[in-house]
Amino acid sequence: MKKILIIFMAVLIMLLAVSCEKQEEKITFSGTIIELSGDRAIIEPFDGEDILRSADKISVDISGSEVSFAVGDQVTIEYDGLVMESYPAQVNVMGIEKIG
Repeated sequence: MKKILIIFMAVLIMLLAVSCEKQEEKITFSGTIIELSGDRAIIEPFDGEDILRSADKISVDISGSEVSFAVGDQVTIEYDGLVMESYPAQVNVMGIEKIG
């Protein structure tokens, strides 16, 4: 009986450890580039985007992209879900792609 209890506890601990792994959430929003400055772009999100609850302009780092961008480009930004409450707001970019 004692062996069964020990095995059960070991399995339970392993299951808890696996379920506690950090899941990296990826969230996206789309908008138009309204300003470029070095490795940063200011994005104005499209109407209806959830990120508009935090800010009307989002500053993103575009240095990790091999694509060149211009003011007026429409883009989709993939980020980790965190919005830094500065003005303009900032996000941790995980990916950026031109649309349209």
